[in-house]
Amino acid sequence: MPELRLIPSDESIEHEPAIGGEFVSEPERELNNFIDSMMSLVGAGASRSLTELWLDELAGMEWIPGSEDFNWRMVSASASVKLAGRVLGSQLSGSSF
Repeated sequence: MPELRLIPSDESIEHEPAIGGEFVSEPERELNNFIDSMMSLVGAGASRSLTELWLDELAGMEWIPGSEDFNWRMVSASASVKLAGRVLGSQLSGSSF
């Protein structure tokens, strides 16, 4: 898979069909949507951690590179569940996620 690109936080993926004039792929769109939605919950400084979490979840999934029918939203759903567990755990222990 080619390198995934992130949309700058001051731009909307819904209004920017391209990054630097290039088409935004489905995995890039899903990763950026995940980061945008989760940053509102955990803070703007968590972009790198959210990206790593999403990519870790992707790495753990069974899929065929280039498959047209892969459900990218499932990566975000899985990462969201893991993030929720981390947030709840940190609240119970008094640390940050």
